[in-house]
Amino acid sequence: MKFQDLKKSLNTIKPVYLVRGSDAFLRDKAVEMIVNHSVKIKDLNLITFNDESTDISAIVSACKIIPMMDERRVVVLKDLAVKKADEIKPIVDYATQPLQSTVLVVVDSQNSAVYKKLEPLSEIVDCSPLDSSMLTKLIVSQLGKINCKINSDAVSILIEYCNFDYTRINNEVIKLGNLLGSGGLVTKEIVQENVNREVDYDIFELGNAVSVKDGKKALAIIEHLLEQKQSPQMLIMLVLSNFRRMFYAIMSKDTTQTIANKLGIKEFAVRKAREVGSKFSPAQLKKILDLGAQLDYQIKSGEMSDKSALLYFVANIIK
Repeated sequence: MKFQDLKKSLNTIKPVYLVRGSDAFLRDKAVEMIVNHSVKIKDLNLITFNDESTDISAIVSACKIIPMMDERRVVVLKDLAVKKADEIKPIVDYATQPLQSTVLVVVDSQNSAVYKKLEPLSEIVDCSPLDSSMLTKLIVSQLGKINCKINSDAVSILIEYCNFDYTRINNEVIKLGNLLGSGGLVTKEIVQENVNREVDYDIFELGNAVSVKDGKKALAIIEHLLEQKQSPQMLIMLVLSNFRRMFYAIMSKDTTQTIANKLGIKEFAVRKAREVGSKFSPAQLKKILDLGAQLDYQIKSGEMSDKSALLYFVANIIK
């Protein structure tokens, strides 16, 4: 189930949860919600294992203890340093016949194959990045608690600046709320002035600028990135990676979700890649990829400075 469906489902507590997904804030929030719905006396009935050296047998033993003065007991297991599936076999064996008075919550931030045999025995909570509509609701709700409002265009740019990462969005919302105070209104201009953009966002915008041959905007983005002390050679590699992603996205017949899973990126990134990539032909994209590889060689061989190569790369794409 998706994170946003968790609260409603907690009317019926399950004995085993597998919390996974790339958004750390959502994972922590999911664990918090499960714990709060499961136990009242946390000092006596909540135990968390987050030590890499934890003995697996100790976890299973903790799961088999009867709760004290409460209906349930919660055992939280966070990212154990296990590399082989057979290392967690005792946990899988326990999950086949779990104690109904114990709630075992396994947190997997890496989407590890180690937990594959645990999946069919668990209620899986997907804490992947939320879509824009859900993020918008959360942003509006959080600002509403301190009597602040936000414009729709400000919401959109805040989400994109933070690359759909709610951990970052949450921190930025708190910062904006403290900046404006009760009765404040968050506008697009306030977001642009006070929220640091993710490099990925600028790389997407750079790709979009060159695709429509907007040299002035492309140069402004490059100058901004260089002011942030970003390496020109690294920027070439990021731009090149972005165009490689575009090439794959427009050539593939897979769904956005499937491509995102294969490339290990977010769906938002795939949608952007297809949107910008559609402005180029496959032949043009291949030529850009070849040029990027050539410039990388020229930088490493000392034939061209990294900054000159970056400007030359972007200029040639626009031309």
